[in-house]
Amino acid sequence: MAKNKHPKRELLMVGDNASFQFNEAYKSLRTNLEFLAATSDCKSILVTSSVPTEGKSNVAVNLACTMAAAGKKVILMDCDLRKGTLGHYLHLRRGAPGLTGKLSGAAEWNDICYSIPHIDNLTVIPTGPLPPNPSELLASRQMGALFEELKAHCDALIVDTPPVSLVTDAAVLSRYTDGVILVVRPEVTTIQGAQLSKKNLEAVDAHILGVVINGYDTKKSTKKDGYYYSYNYYGYYDEDGSSGKSKSKGKSK
Repeated sequence: MAKNKHPKRELLMVGDNASFQFNEAYKSLRTNLEFLAATSDCKSILVTSSVPTEGKSNVAVNLACTMAAAGKKVILMDCDLRKGTLGHYLHLRRGAPGLTGKLSGAAEWNDICYSIPHIDNLTVIPTGPLPPNPSELLASRQMGALFEELKAHCDALIVDTPPVSLVTDAAVLSRYTDGVILVVRPEVTTIQGAQLSKKNLEAVDAHILGVVINGYDTKKSTKKDGYYYSYNYYGYYDEDGSSGKSKSKGKSK
């Protein structure tokens, strides 16, 4: 597969190159979701945030990888049809066929599903070329049918979406998924922004599974708020929201 000609966005990924605490935090998140799945139908999970740079895509990628490491067959799909980043993060070829190609009938399954070297059990579906009408495309009958088809072929479906307080896309997609994770980030997420995101999700009866506090710094914590400890290693980013040294390149299955 040809190399990208644009700069690659990097992120810190779970695995041997990540810290013990970073890996354990995602294992804890996976375990909590497994308990939910044991008592209710929670197979498809939507990941969103209030605004950009809160690290929702990082959380989506690492949650998917952690689930795949446990032997689950996982599909990670980028539904941010305005500014999708998973293809950049996972080093897929720029302009690679993806979700929009499948929805428009221009691509088949084998064209849009990608494996990532050294990560077993994980299939990635990037956005594909960005459309002029993302909201309409995500709300289409074809999108609903696609979700049902995907859920029939995996143990877990993780969906990355745009920030829910800025556009309606995440709220629209929540009706296709079993639950929503809202990612917040200290010094980025405001109380008003988080409240608006919660309100927008509740307005469409989305099942909010919980909140991930991303990039929390224990050095600034006190005994009073120390209960955040188990969540504080989900990610530490540069100003643009990226970090890490992942070098794998995606390959089409």
